Amino acid sequence: MRVFLRVWKEWDLADIEKHLIVVGELSSECYGCHKIGMDSTAKQCPDCGVFFKYTGFRRKDPINYLRRVKDEDPGMVFIDFDDFKKATNKRDAKNLLDW
Repeated sequence: MRVFLRVWKEWDLADIEKHLIVVGELSSECYGCHKIGMDSTAKQCPDCGVFFKYTGFRRKDPINYLRRVKDEDPGMVFIDFDDFKKATNKRDAKNLLDW
């Protein structure tokens, strides 16, 4: 039986910021250029042209969506968007204090 489990792994925050699609309730957003209104299964941003390697979710319980996307794009990495936002906020606060 194959299941989805959350795991901890070190990632390059800048790479995630550059290649992240954020899936919401009705549409998705390119995190890099903030283009909104994309289909949640988009592989590339129509505005900035970046290819998505990571997917984060604003909605809760996306299990059915995860299975569908993983079947279509086995290389996609799913991240916990809350963890990602905490890391970027911590980095930004540190940069502000170091200013």
